[in-house]
Amino acid sequence: MDQTKIGAISLFLVFVVLLYVLPSRGDGATVSVDCSSASLQAGVDKAKPGDTVLVSGTCSENLVIPEHVQKITLDGQGKATISGTDKAKDTILIYGKGITIKGFTIMGGRDGIQILMGGTALVDGNTIEKVGRFGVYVTQHSSARIVNNTIQNNGQFGIAVSGGAFAYIGFLGYLDLMDKNTSPNVVQGNGRAGIHVHRTSYARIAGNTISNNKLNGIEVEGVSHAQIGGNTINANGEDGIHISENSSVNLGSGKGTRILDIHNSTTAVNKGFGISCSEGGSANGSLGSLNGAKGAKDFDNSCADRMRP
Repeated sequence: MDQTKIGAISLFLVFVVLLYVLPSRGDGATVSVDCSSASLQAGVDKAKPGDTVLVSGTCSENLVIPEHVQKITLDGQGKATISGTDKAKDTILIYGKGITIKGFTIMGGRDGIQILMGGTALVDGNTIEKVGRFGVYVTQHSSARIVNNTIQNNGQFGIAVSGGAFAYIGFLGYLDLMDKNTSPNVVQGNGRAGIHVHRTSYARIAGNTISNNKLNGIEVEGVSHAQIGGNTINANGEDGIHISENSSVNLGSGKGTRILDIHNSTTAVNKGFGISCSEGGSANGSLGSLNGAKGAKDFDNSCADRMRP
């Protein structure tokens, strides 16, 4: 896929995010659910657009937010837990649009949060850990803003963006590329890559700490594209950033004040390279202080290396 096509897809996806994922407005109700005595699923099923569901206690269930449920907020108030009891199902499965999930500990289940089939969500201020597969999975032409979370010790990827999906990871993205502020995630200790962008997907990844994941810190594969700026990428088991399969990345140039212009950095070397590329990938921007035990970068002959110091 050439850069023109990637740009057209990214602009369309930005429009979708701004249309559906901005905070709900209106006079919605506030409803309380205490999971020690009530079902969170029942509360979600009754919610109307604009409603906020304040949740307390431990919700031992696998939650589904169907397509007809739109523009609601689930607020764990920094104390509630959702623990998926069925490990073959996602702890939270989102089909609806304009869904906010904030202030929870989310664990158990297959994926912590899966957003699919055109769903849109804001995932804000949660701890997502110890799920079987992916902490957050955005797929099948869905989109998400993922900010202020700790996503750790999950079976495979901390965050996966796949199947024509789009995600802002670490900043809100209201002003698109003009953003100067971050709302960073900590993505650490996951069983494969920290962040995985795959299968014609697009991500903007800014300001996060991505460390001690078993394989790559960030990997971009399968004709996908990512803009990556201002992240600290440390001590991952393979490369800090890995690009392959005709995918591309733009790294912070270091020449502006926007968050995506800021250098990425390494303060504790990754076990592979700082950045590597294979199978027709490409990268441009500044290397910053990205580094690894094997060296700062490694590009095979099929890759376009437009990196600068």
